[in-house]
Amino acid sequence: MEFPVQILLALATAGAFATSSVFIRFGVDRSKPIAAMFATVSVNVIVLWTISLVFYDVTIDLWAWRYFILAGVFAPVLGRLCNYIGIQQVGVNLTLPISNSNPLISIALAVFLLGETMTRASGVGAFTTIVGGILLATSGKNDDSVGTVRYRDLLFPIGGAVIYGSVQLLRDVGMELVSAPAIGAAVTLTTSWLIACAFFAVAVDHREALSIPWNDLWYFILAGIVSSAGLISLYAALGSGTVVIVTPILNATPLFGLVLTYSFLREREPFTPQLALGTILVVTGVGLLTISS
Repeated sequence: MEFPVQILLALATAGAFATSSVFIRFGVDRSKPIAAMFATVSVNVIVLWTISLVFYDVTIDLWAWRYFILAGVFAPVLGRLCNYIGIQQVGVNLTLPISNSNPLISIALAVFLLGETMTRASGVGAFTTIVGGILLATSGKNDDSVGTVRYRDLLFPIGGAVIYGSVQLLRDVGMELVSAPAIGAAVTLTTSWLIACAFFAVAVDHREALSIPWNDLWYFILAGIVSSAGLISLYAALGSGTVVIVTPILNATPLFGLVLTYSFLREREPFTPQLALGTILVVTGVGLLTISS
């Protein structure tokens, strides 16, 4: 029996996003997260526009792109920066599952702002995700090998989840106005990149902020290439399968992160039964939220 291609593509996407986070983990030991953000977004912009121009008929239409432009004001620059600071401060194993709980934010906003109803499965998913998040938040206290996790540092991946969950509503609306998801992603990333360029143009210490040792720059370039491949695989998976099949597999990114960090960052990342259980609960809860929404 042939393995469904959409499952392979979804697994590739989850693995790519986890691998990108591990590359960032290596690079932010010496370089600043804001430099990592700018480097990876720059690579994403180049790759996504190349794909969009080669494979799709791109017509400049700022009005049709308005939702993606607005989304780009907040993500990925701010969302990715929060995640990268989280990776630097608390590690991949805590940042990925917390940040990946962003569908909880999307559904909460849809319920309170748009008047949508929450199904029983969504309620169970939300509860499971919250319980998993609590376990993750307290798991760092039980692993002395990597130092004590400060609760305030968890605000960064939480911030990433809030930002990505909020802009997802804009992307969902804007998707109906573009011919291909890759174009929408390219517009969003370009908006973020231009905002970052404007910030660095007026920042007094921008050169110091963007100073990256050559070895770390390679980590960030690889992270950008791998995350771009993940985005391409994601669009291919959604194009060849259904959201119900693809989305739960995508949410397995934190599980891939656990495997990769155990293989390459075992002495620098937290590993406890509580963390593993919290990650599994978040992945399961988010899966229920996405397939029942």
